Amino acid sequence: MAGHSLGGIMLETYVKDHPDVAAGIILLGSYLPDLFGDHSNVFPVPVLTAVGELDGLTLTYVYREWMESADAGGLGDFPVYVIDDANHAQVASGDIPSFVTEQDVPSPISFEEAHQRYAQAVASFIVKLNEEIFSEDQISIALETQSQLLRYTNQFLVPFATASLMETDGAEVPSSSWMIEGQRVLLDANDEELANLEVIDFVVPFEDLGDAKPGVNSSAECQALVSTFSQPQYDSSVADANTLQSASVIKAKFKLEDVVRESLCLPEVPRKQCMDINIAAFDLALSLATDEARDRFMSIGTKLVFDNDKVSPWGPGWEFSVGLHYSTINETHTKLYSTSLISEPDFFIPTAAGMHYCDLLSPFRALEWIYITGVQGKTL
Repeated sequence: MAGHSLGGIMLETYVKDHPDVAAGIILLGSYLPDLFGDHSNVFPVPVLTAVGELDGLTLTYVYREWMESADAGGLGDFPVYVIDDANHAQVASGDIPSFVTEQDVPSPISFEEAHQRYAQAVASFIVKLNEEIFSEDQISIALETQSQLLRYTNQFLVPFATASLMETDGAEVPSSSWMIEGQRVLLDANDEELANLEVIDFVVPFEDLGDAKPGVNSSAECQALVSTFSQPQYDSSVADANTLQSASVIKAKFKLEDVVRESLCLPEVPRKQCMDINIAAFDLALSLATDEARDRFMSIGTKLVFDNDKVSPWGPGWEFSVGLHYSTINETHTKLYSTSLISEPDFFIPTAAGMHYCDLLSPFRALEWIYITGVQGKTL
């Protein structure tokens, strides 16, 4: 049995309670939702998840589904495939609803070609489940198709996996590698000048963020060990739909660059802004994207214009700010700015002195802007 989009969600809901009605299910432009805290893709029957590379409605879920299906017992019974150059609408035919075209990414291939590519994935799945009724040649073709789809999907997901791990590494004591890079960006120094710098980040829950205070220690002259704190925040949906999987903002607590540069025996320089880290995040996302995705974005995508930070006058004003601020400039450009908080080295509360707090654009969210948000509803 197969379902497309919302039809896939309805199908998996029914079959989960009635597994005897199907030998397997096929989700096209759909996925197994994570409801009520359940992040497992263990399912009573085999499941194929096939999502177009340009599916503006579902692509964000593919990396998560790939990981959860692998954890569910391997990608044999629960394969997740990205379909080259196909979008969400191209599973269907006829008139496409406007709410789909407004969120989809334009495809360079015809509906007929997209149908063929989806069909190849579906056929290989069906053959794999029922090898006893197919010929050796048919089985061989199905296995080769699956191998090609798996290689393409794994390669396609590399930028998403890389960027996702920059938000938090998932360790027992989690850390964000992007925070480490962010502190270095603020210091505005070259690699030689930062040779004696070490930065350690701690990802903390929101309830601990207010009390967390970055620090700097020196075990020797012109050395610095900096501790930073961060809290990635994610969009939520009761239905697990219509939300990006990347962090909407990283609440970031850095040590003020003046203080760290002094520990490193470096002269004062004009201060950087959170904006500078956000620009670096977007540049990194562009470098991670495939040539095809980068060229598509540069050709038709909505560009981000990074504006100066809005500095909050007090701690709770930053801590409880709504995150990054987006505003439409025109059809081709959107402005983005951060809320920040700076306490001077001589701040009257010593434990809160010399801090630089930022609302950061995650490289993962920047990547999803390049692949999804920035190119939705566009035309080639």
